[in-house]
Amino acid sequence: MKNKNLGYAVLGILFVLISVIAFVIPTEKTATFWIVYVFTAMAFVAQIAIWKKAFGKEDTLKSKFLGLPVIHIGIVYLIIQIIVLAVFTAVPTLPNWSAIVVCVVILGISAICMIAGEAGRNEIERVEAKVQKKVFFIKELQADIELLADAETDTSTEAALHQLAEKIRFSDPMSNNALAEVEAAITAKIAELKTASDKMVVIQELNSLLAERNKKSKILK
Repeated sequence: MKNKNLGYAVLGILFVLISVIAFVIPTEKTATFWIVYVFTAMAFVAQIAIWKKAFGKEDTLKSKFLGLPVIHIGIVYLIIQIIVLAVFTAVPTLPNWSAIVVCVVILGISAICMIAGEAGRNEIERVEAKVQKKVFFIKELQADIELLADAETDTSTEAALHQLAEKIRFSDPMSNNALAEVEAAITAKIAELKTASDKMVVIQELNSLLAERNKKSKILK
């Protein structure tokens, strides 16, 4: 939040400096100048909206990183608009329509680029969420087995559980709809293992099911 406020302060100072320079320069302030000046002011105001949208509600490193492309496009848009202001301030005799066309084109291209950048960011977040969901099964499975191993009093059973946990850790973390049946069977066996009288039998069955899942995972790649 502090860095954002500093950024907004810099924007405000820069806008004031550019405005002072634009008005102090002894050139005629024609309608062309005012058109470009208004578009430039809009570009400054747009930066605040762009930063808020790009960084989102989460002020995390990930959020900042994903928002950087859109921020960069916004800054380039502002710089180009300032250059346009300088040109039209220096040459006030240029026709009004040229100022409108140039500013609208700059705004339009910038908006399209920012929309594309935001769409790319949303796609990254969607794919990442999908991947996280797919790897959750193996992570949860490993955690369940490790907890059972830590609570086990029989030495041989504990060792077998630790071995099973290692096999799970090195298994393909990505799940797939085609693996739903075998993964459901593994989940059921884990529940059975918690109350089984002969845990070694269930552990062997889990090893077999895990091997089946890993073979199917390779086939699906």
